[in-house]
This record gives sequence, structure tokens and C-alpha cells, in this order.
Amino acid sequence: MASDKIIRFSDENFNPFLLKSRVPVLVDFWAPSCGPCRTLAPMLKRLAEEYDGRIAFGAVNVEECPRTVKEFRISSVPTLTLLVDGITEQRLIGLRPIEELRSLLGNYARRNDRGESVSNQDS
Repeated sequence: MASDKIIRFSDENFNPFLLKSRVPVLVDFWAPSCGPCRTLAPMLKRLAEEYDGRIAFGAVNVEECPRTVKEFRISSVPTLTLLVDGITEQRLIGLRPIEELRSLLGNYARRNDRGESVSNQDS
């Protein structure tokens, strides 16, 4: 899951990045041995290009980041977690069609573009 638009998170850099991010962050929890994760990776790379500057993208290799996996209670991969201001807003487990991901991300990106709160808690 490597791309210059997708941050490779570690247990050390994950929380500091979330605290500094001014945009929503989509995190892909994945494993190298996971077939659906390998299918999802190019879709996320494409979405990271489309939403560059409006949504940040990151990846957590569950085999390398036990603390982050435990903190987010990840029990299966792939799991996508959308965080706003460090708070989980959405969680998708399993492989999803790119259209579903675009729909989800588009809602947050549009609100972010208009300077509106992107948190569902304000709705």
C-alpha cells in the first residue's frame, strides 16, 4: 500500500498526524497477506489523487502497528476508518466498491471545501 499521496502510518506517527490534520483522514487498516486489501490498494491510490488536499489518506499495516490496531479495535482487514478531528466518523469493514467510497468521501470533502464542520456530531 505505497503511494506518495498515502501516508504510511506507524504506532509512533499515527496520533500526532491525526492531531495536526486540518482535513478528514481516511485510514486503511490492511495486511500484506490479505487479498481484498491488495484489491483495495489501487482504488485508494486513485481516490487519494482525486481528493488531494481535501482528505488525507493513510495506511496502517496491522502486522506492524499493534498499539494502533488495539486502540481502534481492528479485528478484520481491510477496515477503512474515516476520522475527523481525530474522532472516528465512519467505519467500513471489507472490500467496498469505489463508487461507495467516492460517495462517502465526497460528502466530507464538500463540507470541508465550504468551510463547514465536517463532523457528523454537528448534524
